[in-house]
Amino acid sequence: MSKDFVHRNPRPSIAIVCTGGRSLGNCYSESTFEITARRRLERKQIRALWDAGFIGYGQEFGVTSQCDGNEEPAGVDIVPCTVEIDGKPTGDAPINPYTGNMYEPYNEPYYVYRTYARVDSGD
Repeated sequence: MSKDFVHRNPRPSIAIVCTGGRSLGNCYSESTFEITARRRLERKQIRALWDAGFIGYGQEFGVTSQCDGNEEPAGVDIVPCTVEIDGKPTGDAPINPYTGNMYEPYNEPYYVYRTYARVDSGD
């Protein structure tokens, strides 16, 4: 039986949400997506999500938010420390056995990227 002190962020590593769609005329339509990630993503990683069909399909794809490695976090999750035994929370207070102090919460940033995919009616 192993007792661990862990900071488990409930936010998924990556989440993709379709945020809208519209007709562009001449049989073209556009879908927009928001990608929330617990770490910065490179443009090629976002492109790979499109190539795999996770964020639309069609003739045109783009990222409309900053995605150059210098983007600021969209926010910060305050992740509390928990005590677990064999991967299950115990509900015990996370007290450092060496100092007697509680383990502090961890601030973990997250990033949001906005994309679009455009397709004609032939697809």
